[in-house]
Amino acid sequence: MTALATACSVTPLTNKINVGEDPFVIGVGEGPDSLTDLFAAPAGGGAFVRLTFNRAEEQSPKLSPDGLAVAYLRHSKGGTDWSLVLLDLVRNTEHSAPIPEAAGKPVGLGWSPAGDRLVVQTAHYLATRVPGPIVLEPIDSIPGDSLLRERLGADRQGMIRGCANGGGQCVVVGDAVTPLGAERTGVIRWGDDSLGYFEGEVFEVRPLAAGHARKPAWTGLPAHLRELTYHEGQVTTRTGVSGRR
Repeated sequence: MTALATACSVTPLTNKINVGEDPFVIGVGEGPDSLTDLFAAPAGGGAFVRLTFNRAEEQSPKLSPDGLAVAYLRHSKGGTDWSLVLLDLVRNTEHSAPIPEAAGKPVGLGWSPAGDRLVVQTAHYLATRVPGPIVLEPIDSIPGDSLLRERLGADRQGMIRGCANGGGQCVVVGDAVTPLGAERTGVIRWGDDSLGYFEGEVFEVRPLAAGHARKPAWTGLPAHLRELTYHEGQVTTRTGVSGRR
């Protein structure tokens, strides 16, 4: 997304994670008060910190490609009114807009590769331009669906999708389809060469090629951690430094 202002602000992540620079994750969990909120932690290991403090429930977080913001869905506990929220992780400010009731229950979010468009999946697809006020407008299903796919590999040619037989999620690269097993859920991209997933309540990272799975050494995990989204931090290229998811 277009770079957000970087004026000095104290946020829940101050002195814990340099957003946009450090690899980190955001997920949904439950604190000691049993309320559902967002929590963040360094990707390789470290302590989780509570990012939001709301009585409403948060779901489906999705980090922007530059790692400076996270979009998520919010609704009152037991309620049916949903909102799309965009939280600026640098300034700890947010913009939100209600999702039209006629659109149906939202089930997922996606970003354009440039971070200038945010998509909400309902019974159809809604999108808004970023930055600026959130104005949700219907878009065609083909571009909407493509922006919701979790793309894998350095060339982004692989993807994660539901297996045809309904047995969990599969990794698809060209004509090759690799089932991950029904016990592995919440599968996400983890940099250019790996993917991450939950097996039960344990999160693992596995190389796309041959290799052993590893478990990030996290502490202070919230109860029922789920729905992780990952940003790999800054990557140096021949043309400079860029943020990548």
